[in-house]
Amino acid sequence: MKKLQLWVFMSLILGAAILNSCSNNDNNAVPDGPALTTPTTADVQTGSNVDVTFTATVPGGYGASQVNATGGTATVKSEPSAAATSGDVVVTFTADSDEGAASISLTVTDANQNSTKATALINKSNGAIKDIYASADGTGTVTWSKDTVYVLHGFIFVNDGQTLTIEAGTVIKGLPGQGSGASALIVARGGKIMAEGTAEAPIIMTGKADDLNGSLPDDANQTWGGLIILGKATTSNVAEGGEKSIEGIPETESRGLYGGTDDADNSGVLKYVSVRHGGSVIGADNEINGISLGAVGSKTTLDHIEVFSNFDDGIEFFGGAPNLTNVVLSYTGDDGLDEDEGFHGTVQYALVWKKASTNESSDPRGAELDGGVGANEAAKPFATPKMSNITLFNEGTNDNLTASNKQTFYMRDGWGGSFYNSIFYGFDGPIDMERRTDKINAADNKSASSYDMWVSVANGGYGYLKIENNVIYTNSSFSNDSTGFANVFQLSDETDAAKEYEVEQYLMAHNKIADPGFGTGADKFTPSSADVTSNMADVSSFGLTTPAYKGAVDPNGTPFFANWSYTWEVINR
Repeated sequence: MKKLQLWVFMSLILGAAILNSCSNNDNNAVPDGPALTTPTTADVQTGSNVDVTFTATVPGGYGASQVNATGGTATVKSEPSAAATSGDVVVTFTADSDEGAASISLTVTDANQNSTKATALINKSNGAIKDIYASADGTGTVTWSKDTVYVLHGFIFVNDGQTLTIEAGTVIKGLPGQGSGASALIVARGGKIMAEGTAEAPIIMTGKADDLNGSLPDDANQTWGGLIILGKATTSNVAEGGEKSIEGIPETESRGLYGGTDDADNSGVLKYVSVRHGGSVIGADNEINGISLGAVGSKTTLDHIEVFSNFDDGIEFFGGAPNLTNVVLSYTGDDGLDEDEGFHGTVQYALVWKKASTNESSDPRGAELDGGVGANEAAKPFATPKMSNITLFNEGTNDNLTASNKQTFYMRDGWGGSFYNSIFYGFDGPIDMERRTDKINAADNKSASSYDMWVSVANGGYGYLKIENNVIYTNSSFSNDSTGFANVFQLSDETDAAKEYEVEQYLMAHNKIADPGFGTGADKFTPSSADVTSNMADVSSFGLTTPAYKGAVDPNGTPFFANWSYTWEVINR
């Protein structure tokens, strides 16, 4: 019995010791190591300084900081107090005299000698840096000069009655952010933008993180918003009274309205302008395009324009009657060209470069061509744009998408435009035309689907839609006969085999399936086949130039985007 009592007593003593040991171990547990939040890319003028703030979380108590820099010098300006568990480390960076990229590397050590490291990027510019903040007053009538980098904070408006002049060679950068934190440059109705770059000195709009020297991957997007121009031209938004809030801006912002009655409205000039790495999202299915043109009028000059690597569409038209020439749209996450709400202008010499690896949407098309939207699908003005010398160029396959979601281009909702003298190359999906019998134009008392826009007036249609004198070479069409054109074309929604065959025969009579003979490197988009220099459609009656070749690039000349666009830089590597 005594032995049993002794054993119980010793067991209790041992258990208490173990519990006490565990308690002491818990009390002496080593806290997690420190963590640093890396700040966004900073801009600084060469020879000047800028403060960069790192936020530190230090469960083990703050100990010390050490900083190193490239492209200049760095010192710790302020730091948390000893043993603090959180706080900011402010580093002053002084740039050297060389323009380009720089960096700050900060190491924080806690009281237990645990450490962590973070690196912040710096853009050094020979020009001054000027921050532009969102304001109800807008930009005012002002000139932005080439010797200054302008950094956009939020939605920057050129208000009604104001003119923003941007000198050739100017760089504009937007801050990253989603929702209300997005940044964009917006020309409101009645405002003007006079942005006249040159081939030698283009105007560049990009994200703040872009040092213009390789700091961003080619396919980076959403580093800022984009460029939005709003005008007073007509749209098919009759249900809304002819005006509407533009996609990408909160509807509570009255300066985001577009639409009116003046198709000759003038919103200014864009020449030799490159818009890069944009596409901030402000809500579900509400992204900022590279360039959005809302009811822009025909007196606006739009020539030599690039959109590179935008999360959503390259350029989207919302009605209006603008005339675009010499446009290159590369690496778009959704559609290259997107037309909506009764766009009735013109486009000539436009290259769309789609890459499967850069697609962000579930239906990335070469062009998405809509007439009206919702209740306005059969409303006037009809979408009747005239387009010539378009190259829709796809690279790679979208194996995860159905053919109906990766069309060469998709005509629907009463779109009744025209393609002439163009090249459609490399797409996995067909040319798609929507047929609907439930979309009736009340004034004409007849169906106004895209199929009806193609049907001749004599046969009860409108006769607007034309696809003629083009070269087609998709991934499913290699024979210049009924079989090839059956692969090329699809009549969707309300299908009808006889009507589909009728359109296929029209396409076969007026177009050709042939390899355009594209090259490599600088000649990537330059065709060489004899088929691209014969049988041209005369487009002079539309105010366009009747060309000597099909597609956007002259087989015997220098591409219009040479030497000034980022696309040119990429294909010449």
